[in-house]
Amino acid sequence: MEVLKKSLSRYVLTDEIYALLKDQIINHQIVPGEKINIDQLARELEVSNIPIREALSRLTAEGLVNMVPFKGMYATDMTLQELDEIFEIRMELECLAIRKAASNIPNSLLVDLKTEMERWSNKKPEENTEKINLIAEMNQSLHGLILDYCSNHTLKNLITMYIEKIQRYLTVIQKRMDQQLIEEEWNEHMLVISCLATRNFEEAEQALLKHLINSHARTRSFFI
Repeated sequence: MEVLKKSLSRYVLTDEIYALLKDQIINHQIVPGEKINIDQLARELEVSNIPIREALSRLTAEGLVNMVPFKGMYATDMTLQELDEIFEIRMELECLAIRKAASNIPNSLLVDLKTEMERWSNKKPEENTEKINLIAEMNQSLHGLILDYCSNHTLKNLITMYIEKIQRYLTVIQKRMDQQLIEEEWNEHMLVISCLATRNFEEAEQALLKHLINSHARTRSFFI
């Protein structure tokens, strides 16, 4: 029993370190290309190297950390090629998700979401953090709803992973976001919701695909 408790404690600790490091990488507290000093982290967190290495192994599998033989672990660089590849995969996966989810989403939730979207339309965020938070809220509400009802846990996890990787790019561009970009995002989200609410599932999928294509173009334009 004591061995089991120690094992469970280590797994919980690994989860916490994994979540901490992921958040720091996504929000650029650990910048792209930066070496991750495992010994220093161990001292700062007052833990052994083992849970840190386990957490970094998970982040490596997700593509957020890169292991360079004989040199160490580094936060993965950000490139246009990666951004293009992420969106290409996400478009295919999320169109599959909405096809699986569309008929499962209760009308009451779509009505509630539409009401929330209308409330957000009256917001005129001034601060950069407010802008990125508003878009994050819209994304979580719509895309999260689709993933919750796609009836495929593996698919949900894959799409979530790609959304998190895209968030690294959005963190960079948040200072240059303007009201027009937010309104474009709002209109595209609302169209998907409206199509789902009227049970026009094929149109909902096409609206979602168009939104992702536009989101890719908007994000990419900041890095050219």
